[in-house]
Amino acid sequence: MVNRVVQFVAAAAVMSCSQDYKVAVESSAYVVTPDLTDLGTVAVGADAPFVVSLTHTSGADIAIVAVEILNIDGAFFADGSVEHADRIPAGETVDLTFNYGPEAEGYHTARITFKTDAGDDDERTVEVRGHAAEPQLAVRPALIDFGPVRAGGSSIERAEVTNPGTVHVDIAAVGVDHDSFAVETAMPLRIEPGEQAGIELRFAPDSSDEARANVRLVLDTDVAFGGLALRGNACSTGSGALYDQDGDGYSFCGTDCNDLDADAHPGSVEVCNGVDDNCDGTVDEGTECYDDDGDGRSEEAGDCNDADASVHVGAEEDFENGIDDDCDGVVDSGGGDADGDGFAVAGGDCDDFDSSASPAAVEVADGLDNDCDGLIDEGTDAYDDDGDGLSEMEGDCDDTNRLVAPGLGEMPDWIDNNCDGRVDEGTIHADDDEDGFSEVGGDCDDADAARHPGNPEIIGDGIDNDCDGVAR
Repeated sequence: MVNRVVQFVAAAAVMSCSQDYKVAVESSAYVVTPDLTDLGTVAVGADAPFVVSLTHTSGADIAIVAVEILNIDGAFFADGSVEHADRIPAGETVDLTFNYGPEAEGYHTARITFKTDAGDDDERTVEVRGHAAEPQLAVRPALIDFGPVRAGGSSIERAEVTNPGTVHVDIAAVGVDHDSFAVETAMPLRIEPGEQAGIELRFAPDSSDEARANVRLVLDTDVAFGGLALRGNACSTGSGALYDQDGDGYSFCGTDCNDLDADAHPGSVEVCNGVDDNCDGTVDEGTECYDDDGDGRSEEAGDCNDADASVHVGAEEDFENGIDDDCDGVVDSGGGDADGDGFAVAGGDCDDFDSSASPAAVEVADGLDNDCDGLIDEGTDAYDDDGDGLSEMEGDCDDTNRLVAPGLGEMPDWIDNNCDGRVDEGTIHADDDEDGFSEVGGDCDDADAARHPGNPEIIGDGIDNDCDGVAR
């Protein structure tokens, strides 16, 4: 066997001396695409992966010896693979992944060189470029006041988020630093440049205590934006108009027991409806369906004098007191009930010739002492019950409160003191310029809607636009 090999080599040597022979070997070659990759605008802090393809075109397999990245402008282009192919098999294409991860604004470029063992034509170079811009977000309004919400209730308000920048933003999460507030809009939320989207927020308190929160919009790059404050049940800083929702002149923050019912407030007339109309804590008192004297019967149930617990259906008749004790419609004999109203003079009838005047009668505005209590028209619209000089007929909107009457000065007490239909206007409680902030809430000029906490500061105008105490 060895001799044969030697002979073959010798023969080949003889032949080589007598004649030239050429063996054609096909050279290896490959192409790289694309020559230029333009990644466009990418947000600072984001990652933009891209692919460069190496395609075998001829010859044997090609070994990838090295991949070199030269960052020309910036230093933000890098190999995007933990491991990448080290060969280009004959007739195949290999994709190599790279990444653009800008950490600063600007235009950035790089050159990527691929070194192989493909003979004399062993290197290929491509270029890549990108533009990085900071993501931007603007939130309006700067403050959402949910107004009064009682424990167990809830209210939903909407904030508008605008993207004024040149790159899209992906809001990954919305953080709120108070448990009474929650985000109703599903995340993530993408907002393209120049577009806006709404975010709904819910206020669901478990008490009537004042609640405040700040909202943070967190992008998928972990960049966070603030600029939105929330509050609810904010009696210390809220607007008088917002907190008097039923417009009855009494606020949730004051003494209104039902700020969704304009007929329920201090000073209102109690009627038989199962509601505490005058907000005194008792329902239907003084009406025909309430047992005012506690004898177990109301007027509706047959009590002919619900101001006297000894007078009711089934009571024992006293034949000497001039009163219809048992409410059978007949005054004890010899009582002298001349007008037939069920009361004799001995029983407290102050006018036994007028059946509309008796201890059981209802006082009306007629200039007479209808209920025989020594007062004329008390408790009616014609009587000044609180002694402030004006009755309801003369414009007093709460004749149970001496601090409420037309002409009085408005005070920051959540009550319509001057009976003009507005609560606390012109005081530190009121948001007079309707910018969402009162003086108590931090407004440094409540006559100018362009000045309030959270408002963007205008450099050079010499005005404290954001009410932080500094004019720039």
